[in-house]
Amino acid sequence: MRKAWVGISLILVAFPAFSAVRYDFTQRGQSDIDQMRPANLTGTAIIDGDRSRVDFATGNQYPPGTYCISTNGSRTLLFVDPVMKSYTEVNSVAMASAVGQSNITIENLKSDTQKLPDHPSIAGVSTEHYRLTINFDMTVQFRSMPLRQSVHTEIDKWTSIEFGDVSDTFLASSSIHTGNPQLDEVMELELNKIHGFPLKQTVKISTRNLQGTLPGSKLPLNPVRTQSSELLVTSIQRVNSDPKAFVLPANFRKNDTQSATEKQGKTQVTVLSFDEGKTQ
Repeated sequence: MRKAWVGISLILVAFPAFSAVRYDFTQRGQSDIDQMRPANLTGTAIIDGDRSRVDFATGNQYPPGTYCISTNGSRTLLFVDPVMKSYTEVNSVAMASAVGQSNITIENLKSDTQKLPDHPSIAGVSTEHYRLTINFDMTVQFRSMPLRQSVHTEIDKWTSIEFGDVSDTFLASSSIHTGNPQLDEVMELELNKIHGFPLKQTVKISTRNLQGTLPGSKLPLNPVRTQSSELLVTSIQRVNSDPKAFVLPANFRKNDTQSATEKQGKTQVTVLSFDEGKTQ
């Protein structure tokens, strides 16, 4: 009996009954697309089932102290400004649907996943290195003009299974779809092809123009556009989360976001296609 009790105790020590993961991170991104300025931020995130909270500490994307909470994966995001006692609600489902209705066609989709030999320790955790490459041709119907381009995406993830299925559970609860089967297939590859909790992730996207000029226009389109981003976890631990962390303060007022959400959806389509400002 005593040996059995000791064995159970060791299991409980090795796998503590913490339901959530808390981590500090840095994130940066850059692009040669005019509308997209370089981005950088640091913060702390917690994931507990389909609930999440991200507190932004520094950077040029959000005022320090701003935080984002969600209780349904990431289908609805509440960006909270504690100084102004207000919040902005972003409906990710509506934004995805706006993109899906933008008459985007994807052809020649190909993907490849490799497991690379390096196993670096990140935030004190041993990782596996995977590389996912995705290639496809895309046509975006902008007004009456079909815009064609070739897209090459390279995603490197350094992941760990030490935190169980926390990441997979969160992504499954999000399950956001555009309604365009071809786009959704690409999103599914990017989000779910590589399993495990990512301690580091780099994304490089190269977009090559397949037509020299816009129909009826003498303005040339840039032949190649690039975007890149990096997310790095600097510390991570299992925790018992406080349910109050995911609750919006009762006295905070809601900002009007309908036009902002629609604008974001349209901007995403523009970024997928070309620099709209160059065609005016």
